[in-house]
Amino acid sequence: MAVEYACIICGKTEPNAIDLYTRKSKRLSKDDHRREQSTDAQREQGHRWGHRHGYAVRKVWKDIASGFKDVKRSDFDRALRALADEETPALWAYAIDRFSRKGAEDLLKVIGKARVIFDMDGLDSNEPRDRRWIINRAEEAREYSEGLSKRVRDTKEEQRDNGLWVAGRAPWGYTASRDRILSPDNEPFVCHIATHKEWSRAALVREVFRKIAQDGASTRDICRWLDGMGVPSPGGKKWRHTYVHRVTHNPAYSGWQVIQIRPGHAEAYRNSKGQRVRLKGTSLIAPELQRGAQEALTGQNLVPVERTYDTRPKHPLTGLLRCEGCGRSMPMGGRGYKCQAALGGRACQAIASARADAIERYVFERWLDRLTAAEDDDPILVAASERWTAREKPEETEEEQAVRAALRAAEAGLKRLLDDRQAGVYDGAAARYFGPLLRDATGAVDAARAEVSKYEGGGKVRLPFLSVDTETLTDAWESADLPLKRDLLRLAIDRITVRKAPRQGVRFNGRERVTIEWATPSDQEDMTRAA
Repeated sequence: MAVEYACIICGKTEPNAIDLYTRKSKRLSKDDHRREQSTDAQREQGHRWGHRHGYAVRKVWKDIASGFKDVKRSDFDRALRALADEETPALWAYAIDRFSRKGAEDLLKVIGKARVIFDMDGLDSNEPRDRRWIINRAEEAREYSEGLSKRVRDTKEEQRDNGLWVAGRAPWGYTASRDRILSPDNEPFVCHIATHKEWSRAALVREVFRKIAQDGASTRDICRWLDGMGVPSPGGKKWRHTYVHRVTHNPAYSGWQVIQIRPGHAEAYRNSKGQRVRLKGTSLIAPELQRGAQEALTGQNLVPVERTYDTRPKHPLTGLLRCEGCGRSMPMGGRGYKCQAALGGRACQAIASARADAIERYVFERWLDRLTAAEDDDPILVAASERWTAREKPEETEEEQAVRAALRAAEAGLKRLLDDRQAGVYDGAAARYFGPLLRDATGAVDAARAEVSKYEGGGKVRLPFLSVDTETLTDAWESADLPLKRDLLRLAIDRITVRKAPRQGVRFNGRERVTIEWATPSDQEDMTRAA
């Protein structure tokens, strides 16, 4: 008896099953003629195609994400995995560029292994004559996407250089005109019931900066003030201190062009000459007021500000200790370090605690023993050298980390390419793509290695002490203040896990209760974790 499959959309049975993959980009250009094709419309078109050809829809995969950028598309990965695991014999996609804009890279994972239909392009991977066209169309989609991305980048760079606001939404307190020029939003926004005073968004932003810079208010004080006034946050909810902190550090409020380095984090934009660019329009606050607010929040202002508490760490091991029972940190409480669960009333199966003097002495002795026993090429000294350099010369460390990350990425790309070749991905019609890809991947590795070699420095280890003998390290420790002691420990230690005492009142035994995770060099390919 033939197996029948029920369609998950309409319930109709068919002799075969098929999956649908639908995708729509988060951002589409105004001249994209497919912008009206939503994922729902793609699903209905795939549904109709399936029944015309004797297929029932088994699963609909949907992504709202770019098909070209290196972003995570979870349903796309699941759809390919379902084909590879033979959960479904076929996959329908609206078009090749809806499937992927990475060229032949994604297509070669499925072409020849399962049936893939690209409806709008009229192509079917089961047809030998279509396979070459599928690969060619995929490369065309990749070239189009790369060209479009470059045009968009160039246009945005030109707009930024001209002082125009590029992002879709203006910063809170500003309004953007149709020609992308910012001006303060002076329209009445909220009225304080107690004082009958009307506030605009621009006036609220100015008052936030004034309170922080001149009155010494914290970000949490600002949140309480805004919430008490009944002012809704930009998201319509309660204010968060992290958002207030981002506002004070956004250069746009003092009239400077910005660029988003990561979501929610804006930095001053610099043109090709390395110069900052002024935004067109009227700035909300003076640069001096913004600097004063930033200095007040970082404790660097010259005018003493009365604070209710000091949040700086006051103990050497704060931040390093973790409870074995629940993994939470162990801050100081009373005369010893205690699991955060005990201090905050949370659940922990095995709450750990230790007297401060006992565990601090034990950790220092282990730190001293580990460093004095290290040879010149020991990974622990290399890791300590890297961290001390990062502390003293952070700009050099950031550059070295960037080039080493580029090398790791290039080597990983070459390995993936060779693994795909070994797995047969570049057999048959795809073989002609392997040579150019191999040359590009090898060239990227060679270039990255050349950059890394500039930072080798002859393997010289740089440490905050002249030698690693017991006397020198002990003298350095005893003469150091608390911040330096914390840094010295963290040169060689990543984390310390503390186990609960076997019974109450027992004498502290560090070897039985403490596990230290020693630091490792950033280059994990050549180094192993120290014991």
